[in-house]
Amino acid sequence: MKSRRREFLAAGLLSVGSLSVQAQDKPSQKKEDASEVSLRGKIVCLTEELDKQFNVLPDCDEQHHVYSLKTADGKMYPLLPTESAAAVWMDERFRQRELQISARSFPNTNHIEIIKIQSWLNAKLHDLYYYCDICAITAFKPGPCECCQEPIEFRETPAGASKIIPQN
Repeated sequence: MKSRRREFLAAGLLSVGSLSVQAQDKPSQKKEDASEVSLRGKIVCLTEELDKQFNVLPDCDEQHHVYSLKTADGKMYPLLPTESAAAVWMDERFRQRELQISARSFPNTNHIEIIKIQSWLNAKLHDLYYYCDICAITAFKPGPCECCQEPIEFRETPAGASKIIPQN
């Protein structure tokens, strides 16, 4: 679990670094607003995908994965390593499912900031989250409950079937 957290933090540093370089390139550019998008696809490592096409030679063991959402048309949307995306780095189940992601998309980049992650299971949309039965608290990344520190349980329930109230 600790290596996944390190990987999440390292990816954050890589993504933030690439965004700051882009921001410095064009300081006089007019500020545009981010927009909300809904995308469907699977989580892949961008470096490994580029290796398949262009022989990039990934070093994900040392440099960490750059997780991205790959849509059916082959477009890649790298995930910003935010709190709402942490489960992608920390829990393999998120990388094994076809996902529906609500996100913020930013001008001049294809990076996205996850707002909500759902899965497609048997042609139906499902909510993905973690739940503490003791405290009745939901969370969007694995780890101990923020209240009682007991383990929380992964849940995948039909969308809209439960009232999810995030506590973090």
